[in-house]
Amino acid sequence: MKAGVVVFEGFSSLDFYMVVEPLLSPKKIYLERLDICARVGEVYDSSDLHVFATRLAPDLSGYDWLIIPGGEGVWKLLDNPAFLDWLSTAADAGHLVALREGILLASAAGLLKGRTVASLPEWEERLRQDGAVPVRQPSVMDSHYLTAVDRRSVLALGEAIAAAIALNQPLQSIQGGSGETVYSSREVAVERNTGETQVKVRLNLDGSGVCQIQTGLGFLDHMLEQVAVHGLFDLWLQASGDLHIDPHHTVEDVALTLGMAFQQVLGDRKGIVRMASFTVPMDESLAMVALDFSGRPFCVFDALWNAPEVGGIPVTLMEHFFQSFAQTARCTLHARVLYGRDDHHRAEALFKALGRALAQAAQVDARRQGKVPSSKGVLV
Repeated sequence: MKAGVVVFEGFSSLDFYMVVEPLLSPKKIYLERLDICARVGEVYDSSDLHVFATRLAPDLSGYDWLIIPGGEGVWKLLDNPAFLDWLSTAADAGHLVALREGILLASAAGLLKGRTVASLPEWEERLRQDGAVPVRQPSVMDSHYLTAVDRRSVLALGEAIAAAIALNQPLQSIQGGSGETVYSSREVAVERNTGETQVKVRLNLDGSGVCQIQTGLGFLDHMLEQVAVHGLFDLWLQASGDLHIDPHHTVEDVALTLGMAFQQVLGDRKGIVRMASFTVPMDESLAMVALDFSGRPFCVFDALWNAPEVGGIPVTLMEHFFQSFAQTARCTLHARVLYGRDDHHRAEALFKALGRALAQAAQVDARRQGKVPSSKGVLV
């Protein structure tokens, strides 16, 4: 197990020692190597204390754990292309840990694109420009990317990393020895803009069912609310489209964008349950949804309707919504209304079943310990 800590002029030695000290405790961890990595042989921290580098190399590849501290010196380095190019060579690190202002540094080097990261409010615009997804949490774990924005969280993260390495296991849910929780967040923000619609989605898989949805179609808002509330997803969705023509483009593009959000937030899908099915009654109606986050888009939809529209939306768009979602979520999706008389009840049962099936399939299975849920070892 090899770990490295990046140091630079004006780095925070407090960040450094909060994480490094637990790693050096012989009771907790056995490292093959702990390198102090720099571009020059000797650097000074923000208090003018000097530190000698143990690794001077053209790149930062090959580390199981690479730690990037914060410090006042970060602000100068954000506009230093040579330093950022050097830092970007850490892209193959098994785990990347960015602390406080070090989050900005890692983001500017392109190491956090598409990743949910802990952030202060004043950092959010810069982080988004670099392709990261900032959230206002003290600590975040997104796959093998770990970020912390305050001292207490940095300390907890150091203890959690030490415990994980000592057990030779991936870092999973995490509490440090001090009891401070390191939050695991699966949150993403995506948008889709065309000549017909503009759709923005923010999705948190590990939410509590809080939602704010505005599509211009009241019935579609109501159906998406069922997905969020019964899937326990936090969902913020805004859409504007050419409703003066008809609902088709808005329904389609909302489904495509929501599917994109699931595809992005699940990433390589390591560790998830992957497959699930759920059957939901709604008064006299019964509907079933079965899905597999297989990476292979496919949809089978089986429903009969009594009227050409439900809630002002053509019933043909119900099937189109599920097909479009499956396409961009890259999942195999089967949806069926088994029986029922009221079309509102039939549709609502379908969307409730979709929410519950998504929640089950997207759950993290601790027994997989970050492995791809496939006998092939990869999802296509």
